[in-house]
Amino acid sequence: MNVSTGESPPAVHPASKRPIVRIVAGAAVLVGIAVGVGVGAAANSHSGEVALLRGQITSLRTKLTVTRNDLISADSAAANARAAAASATAKAQAQAKAQWAAKISAANALLRKLQHEQGIVLASTISADGVYVVGKDIPSGTYHTSGGGQCYYATLSSTNTFDIIDNNNFNGPETVDVSGAYAFEISGGCTWVKE
Repeated sequence: MNVSTGESPPAVHPASKRPIVRIVAGAAVLVGIAVGVGVGAAANSHSGEVALLRGQITSLRTKLTVTRNDLISADSAAANARAAAASATAKAQAQAKAQWAAKISAANALLRKLQHEQGIVLASTISADGVYVVGKDIPSGTYHTSGGGQCYYATLSSTNTFDIIDNNNFNGPETVDVSGAYAFEISGGCTWVKE
């Protein structure tokens, strides 16, 4: 009954309810299909995204592997370069040391030669009072002096100053051959030079 009008609703025949049920049932099936298609589309969409992400991960892993291999190669090359540098440094130091030793040796030889020559020059030029052994302190040969004040010389048969072979006191120039003497004694400040 309709409260506002006071009328009863029209009677509905049970057969007339069937088309509505069918429409409602059909609509439910369509909604179910739409939901299924939507879920399937969403699933397909997610599957595509997952596949894309997997591809990107695989690509990144490959790049990472290549980078690691490059790093290993670079580390190996650096280690080889360090070893080569250490070897080259050691070789250069050894060569420098050998060259330095050769230069020192040559300098020492030159110094010995110079000292020997100076010794000969010094031994060939004598002026200090004393007794000089011929062939040891001075070379054998003839000596000359331009003289001076109160000069003296003696050729000796030993280092004993009383074993005189020949001697002389003089002021002017003098020449003496010491070849046959054992020693040569001088005094008085005259400078004697081997001729």
